[in-house]
Amino acid sequence: MSYIKFRDDLKKVNVKDKEELERFIKSIDINQDNFDDWVDNLFNDDVKNLDLEKLPYVIDSLYKTDDKLLFILCCMLIEATCEDLPFITPLENYPVFAAKYQELKHTLVDVYSHVDNGIANCMALIILNKDPELKLFNEEEKEALIEATIRKLGDIIYYLDTTQEIHGSVYDDLELIIDLSIYMKNGEILNLINKLSSYNLNYSCKLFILKYKLINNMKLTGLDELLNNKDEITRLVSIFENCGALDKLPVGKITQEEIARSNMIRWLEYPTELGEAPEEIELLGTFICDGNVCYMYKFKNSNFRIKEYMLGVSGGYEKDKITARNTGWTFSNFEEIKDDYTAQAKGLVEQMKSHWKNYNSEM
Repeated sequence: MSYIKFRDDLKKVNVKDKEELERFIKSIDINQDNFDDWVDNLFNDDVKNLDLEKLPYVIDSLYKTDDKLLFILCCMLIEATCEDLPFITPLENYPVFAAKYQELKHTLVDVYSHVDNGIANCMALIILNKDPELKLFNEEEKEALIEATIRKLGDIIYYLDTTQEIHGSVYDDLELIIDLSIYMKNGEILNLINKLSSYNLNYSCKLFILKYKLINNMKLTGLDELLNNKDEITRLVSIFENCGALDKLPVGKITQEEIARSNMIRWLEYPTELGEAPEEIELLGTFICDGNVCYMYKFKNSNFRIKEYMLGVSGGYEKDKITARNTGWTFSNFEEIKDDYTAQAKGLVEQMKSHWKNYNSEM
């Protein structure tokens, strides 16, 4: 298959039909003999004639292939269309092994450096998931990432200085950029992060700035403000705990129940669950399961189909310890609370234990 045939056939294929898409991917013939022809066509103006609405589905399939040339084609397609591609599938969720990552690095650096859209954020997420400390990048690649990060942070600061109403996507971009910059060890980036810490940013951005300062042994500021947001306290504790720095957190100002409550709220906020924080939430009590403490909550939300109080469990947590780490038993069936809510809550935990047992057996 030549590039021209690929371009023309892409317009005809139904990419949402998995079997048809798979047949299309198998029909792609890129080899050593025609490789230069593919390169010449991809990196000229004709690439704009590709069906950019369908291309993300092709990229998704090519990204998962073990065929070296097809994976290189995936990388070239991303690089050649990154400025115009309307969206990209969540590539960051797919495992990338060492050999593929070596092929991918140039694309990650190139796209992150030259564009500022969601595709650049996807590239940043792949790096954060695979190599957050940038150990697999050579000095030239690191320098390109640093230069791009300095530019991006500077652009965001200019935006914050000149805009009255901040678009939510800017906060999302900033979180990723700060997280990616943590191990860059660059003085200019450090100064930009320091400057950003004086802005009235949202809670998530402040947490990522705190993480940056914590890992880079900088003076922590604004901690009291973050501690006062009890609904988000589990995220704050997680950062200190994951950095091995719980001793720097004034744990006397935090209770384990506050962490459990915050964890329950965050679980409920997932789009696949309640979809937002509950309007009311109240602790009912605790129980012990396999030596771990589980917290029972009743909650309600007027936007949900059930208007009465429902039951949820947060936990389980190691006893007599301030920790955000738990056994993954946080759950609700969104059922009304029964008279014997403790037995009902224990049933939720058993349901989650069975779920994780089955999940691990399938891995």
